[in-house]
Amino acid sequence: MQHRFHIYTIWLGLAISVAVMTLTVPAVGAQATIPDLLTYEGWLREARVTASRGDRLGLEQVAANLIQTTQVQVADDIVVPVNNDWLATALDEPDPDLPSIDARLGALLDALVQPDPSVPADARQRLDTILNHPPFAEVEQPRLTLIGRLIDWVLRMLSRMFRQAEVDPVTGQAMNWMIAGIGLLLLLGMLIYLLRGLRGSWTREAQINDADDPEAHLTANTALQQATILARGGDYRTAVRYLYLSSLLWLDERGMLRYDRTLTNREYLERLSDNAELRLWLVPIVDTFDRVWYGHMALDADSFAAYQQQVDGLRKLRL
Repeated sequence: MQHRFHIYTIWLGLAISVAVMTLTVPAVGAQATIPDLLTYEGWLREARVTASRGDRLGLEQVAANLIQTTQVQVADDIVVPVNNDWLATALDEPDPDLPSIDARLGALLDALVQPDPSVPADARQRLDTILNHPPFAEVEQPRLTLIGRLIDWVLRMLSRMFRQAEVDPVTGQAMNWMIAGIGLLLLLGMLIYLLRGLRGSWTREAQINDADDPEAHLTANTALQQATILARGGDYRTAVRYLYLSSLLWLDERGMLRYDRTLTNREYLERLSDNAELRLWLVPIVDTFDRVWYGHMALDADSFAAYQQQVDGLRKLRL
């Protein structure tokens, strides 16, 4: 009897041990933490770089995070599901199609930078501004100046003199010489007036543009300082814009890429087609700026710090 009780005690102990081990061992493959959008995008870029190089072993290492990730946090209270099982299936092949994997990872990255279709908060104000300017609104015509009224009076006097010259030939000959002299003086006066007016207009326009455009005399360092000031005040969206401008100005000051405010962000990247390494560094900086500035993606202090690290990495390049 005691022997049988001892056997039952051993079996009960073993059963309890197995149950405890089953409860305490974590599920294999479960997502431990939910990455934010910047982290997830970084994994995608790292995987694409290894796929484009044809590095299968490197791709298998960096693909683990993507395959295990089932959710991504795109905002403070927004989490979206993701599924990268296709990548695991592709890598299970004896000879994975790395160019196809590269293309699909590129498509995922392009989808991430699409602008947010939501309407911005100041949409009504923008619409009012457009409707209050030509061609939707009429501009009040300016009144004639003193010179304009004088020219109008001279033209009316000349018209009367022409009519009188048609009646009296002697008067008409004298009037012809008078009209020629007056016309010459009037022409010279108009030319002088127009030249002075154009010069003054150009000067005023240049002064107004310099005063209204805070980016007219930016340098890479001043743009970086402005970004730091804005970030301390919590305006991360505008701070990201100045960080992006500081990157372009830094490249311009070193002769790597000419800064031209008329170019689009994609045109900047196209001009680096012959410098693959520099383009690889600039692509994530451009993509993040597009999502924040044009897509109105929310940004916090940590996300801004990550973007600042990207810009700092670009400035440390030795090409």
